[in-house]
Amino acid sequence: MKTTRRDLFKFAAGGATGFLFTPAPWRLVTDTALWSENWPGIPRPARGEIRTRFTHCALCPAGCAVRARCVGEQPVALAGVAGRPLCAFGLTGHHVPYAEGRIRHGNPQQALAAVQTALAQRGPAESIAVLDLRPERTASWTYRRAMAALPRGLYLAPRSALPAVNLENVKTILSIGAPVLDGWGTPANVWAARRHFRLIQAEAVESHTAVLADQWLPIRAGSEAALATAILRVLQAGDCAEAAQLTGLAEAEIVSIARELSQGDSLVLAVQESAAVVELNRLLGGMGRTIVGRREAPVPASWKTAAAVTPLDTVPDRSIRALLIDETASDAYYPWPAIERKLAAEAVVIAFAAANSGYARHAQFTLPVAVFPETIEDVPPAVDSAVATFRLATPLVAAPADVVNPADFVARLAGLPPADALRQRADAIHASGRGTLVTYADSKSIPVRKVQPDAFWKALNEGACWVDSPGGAPPAALRGSGGDAVVAMTWEMRAARGPMSPLLSKIYEESNLRVRV
Repeated sequence: MKTTRRDLFKFAAGGATGFLFTPAPWRLVTDTALWSENWPGIPRPARGEIRTRFTHCALCPAGCAVRARCVGEQPVALAGVAGRPLCAFGLTGHHVPYAEGRIRHGNPQQALAAVQTALAQRGPAESIAVLDLRPERTASWTYRRAMAALPRGLYLAPRSALPAVNLENVKTILSIGAPVLDGWGTPANVWAARRHFRLIQAEAVESHTAVLADQWLPIRAGSEAALATAILRVLQAGDCAEAAQLTGLAEAEIVSIARELSQGDSLVLAVQESAAVVELNRLLGGMGRTIVGRREAPVPASWKTAAAVTPLDTVPDRSIRALLIDETASDAYYPWPAIERKLAAEAVVIAFAAANSGYARHAQFTLPVAVFPETIEDVPPAVDSAVATFRLATPLVAAPADVVNPADFVARLAGLPPADALRQRADAIHASGRGTLVTYADSKSIPVRKVQPDAFWKALNEGACWVDSPGGAPPAALRGSGGDAVVAMTWEMRAARGPMSPLLSKIYEESNLRVRV
């Protein structure tokens, strides 16, 4: 029997149709999907006992209390404690260690040798300096003590003992670019006080805070200082025509804002402090009421010989031979040109960083650091805390083996003896007998004098917080951070891929998730 082309076509069509309706291809697709989700390169969530741990978020100075739900040793969900919710960043903080582009390797021995060589070869007018972008920590005191132990050592910081804001006494806030409702202070405190103050947001772009404000003033970009000056002139002399032209606002609008602020219990905030902002708060009667003095948490007596805080703009140009920048937690930012002109011709720059997007781009050595929630460190009081606090961000996961502790590195460079600085400061706080110990697991507040030193330290490591008793003299003036400083630095980790979060698995890989800090 002769086979024709038509017969071959019918046979092929029938076979293709049969193949299409068999479960074989679809089962193959399903198995391939399952295999790709369970191959050895995909991390798996941990299995184990489910428990709750408490700590504090170290992603910003707010230091919100965190309740971590853990499976074994792996945190799987973060939340705030009762009545104090977390922001969006805090809720996802347990994914930060797995962010893209994280620096995981460095050469601390080579960096230490380079600094020591620079110190041996520096001239008579050249100095070594530490730039601390989150001052008022225990690590900050280590830097200050180390710089006091080294000849011509300088401790640079963007602010020193800034007065705090008491939101409970505020009725009107004029925010000149400050993100009041989007990361300026402690979210729980700000939103609790939001119902009794009126917010006027002045900035060029309608930000999240501007959208939620009672009034948005669309000023020209770069005219923030001019607006503060214009309002000040209205209050002092009733004339603001010249300054008003720079802001793009009508003179009558500025006069109306000035009159509203003069009604009492008003506060002026700005991204960058200026003399006009300081004088405005003084004229409005804010010193001692809306702006209050805050005592610093006690420190051991032996630490009092530490180096003073030096503003960057007071350092002579071309005078720093070795600069160590701690951007482990960057709450402020200096433009690199402002730093570069202070460096000597052959200066050595070391950056302690988690990503290459900050000062690491300009440093000869970049040393990797632990990030939240890997490290144990204290979080300084937030700007809206009227009293001093001492709380620890305790680790929820283990840090990579190659990370460097910046405080230990600087202490070793200065020859300071090894010590547990956090425990020493906790003992000094306990010895003062001031304040109370707040524990979130049982929602109790106990006077410090009724707690034993070891129990006090144990409670802090389990997520408790020390809150100072009210006190402190009214501030004479707001001390700004200098003309070179710009507040509120953010950074992204985007470069090379690192280990994936075991909680995101294939979703992380396929969605190309970015983690912002």
